[in-house]
Amino acid sequence: MKMRLALAALLLTSTSAFAADLAPQSVEPAAPMPVAPVFSWTGFYAGVHAGAVFGDAKASDPALGARAKFNSTGFIGGAHAGYNEEFDNNVVIGLEGDIDYTSLSKTTTETVDSVSGSAKFKSDWQGSVRARAGYAFDRILPYVTGGVAFGDEKLSVDIPGIGSDSSSKTRVGWTAGGGVEYAIDQNWIVRGEVRYTDFGKQNVNILGDRVKTRFNETTTELGVSYKF
Repeated sequence: MKMRLALAALLLTSTSAFAADLAPQSVEPAAPMPVAPVFSWTGFYAGVHAGAVFGDAKASDPALGARAKFNSTGFIGGAHAGYNEEFDNNVVIGLEGDIDYTSLSKTTTETVDSVSGSAKFKSDWQGSVRARAGYAFDRILPYVTGGVAFGDEKLSVDIPGIGSDSSSKTRVGWTAGGGVEYAIDQNWIVRGEVRYTDFGKQNVNILGDRVKTRFNETTTELGVSYKF
């Protein structure tokens, strides 16, 4: 009798262990796959840029019948800062300002009534305040931009036997263009931009004559910005 009871207990224990082995076991959840953070163009930014400026300036003295053209290419570079706001439809609207140094300088020699003289045009600095609008393709932002431009203009004339004179003015005009930006990561952004700037017409007084001047340019620049 005791032997039968011992065998029965052993059989029950083995059956329970076997059933426990057959029960479904808990599975550890798989680690979630890392998701790249979504980039937003909204925020303040600041950076630097540099490139080439292609200047086209003209000066004419109706009283003497003298005309001079100052087509020149130079360096342009400076700093910019602005703010962007990206909306739910991926449209990006912003405002940006910049200030630049330029190396635009050109000297020409003109002859009027057998009298030769030299004229020099120079622009040392420029700047602008512009609106920007673009459409974001995630980290790529093509955009257009336009606004108010300002810069200095210096015209110098030297005519042997008559004299020399110069005039310096701060010009105000308009600028428009476009470019593309690419966000390398959440903070660093690189860009390429082309703009046309027209500083308009202006009269200056040189050697007692009213001289008409006109100044416009095209710039191509590369830059890098830090988004805060």
